[in-house]
Amino acid sequence: MTRVAFVAHCILNQNARVAGGAYCAGIHAPFVEELRGRGWELAQMPCPELGFAGLNRFWAVREQYDTLAFRRHCRRIVDAVAGAIAAHLQRGDEVVILGVDGSPTMGVHLTASEADLGGRPEWPDSAEELSEGPGILIEELLAELRSRGIEAPRAIGIRHAGSGPVPDRERAKLASFLDG
Repeated sequence: MTRVAFVAHCILNQNARVAGGAYCAGIHAPFVEELRGRGWELAQMPCPELGFAGLNRFWAVREQYDTLAFRRHCRRIVDAVAGAIAAHLQRGDEVVILGVDGSPTMGVHLTASEADLGGRPEWPDSAEELSEGPGILIEELLAELRSRGIEAPRAIGIRHAGSGPVPDRERAKLASFLDG
């Protein structure tokens, strides 16, 4: 049995993040090391924001992306991702989804959401614009799997801001999830 992790694009390519949003050059190594070290193969999910708005896009929250055009874009992406997940599950592979909590599109348990924001957000240091629930692409992916009669794989959203205590805590959370 193969173990396959469907991973948010920006974990494997920080350069895809919104201008000024990359925390490191290239891959976010701590999470990739955790996955590979535990024998997981990686399948990169496309970045819906990059494909829709390009590299020179503004920071945005869920409400700004929650449009008919963007959801159609996400549905085209998830059709292929759901097909790949289905194929792995039919072979008996173990599959997980690794999203980025806090993303308006790739969040699993938390999404960036603030109805009054637009452009590059400027929040006080103590404030976060997070709401419970999945991002738009993850929401569409789960709906597509349900429509195919496929039980959704285990999923986790990690935060990958900067270095130090938060990434260390998130890496430990990922390790516990993969073991579990």
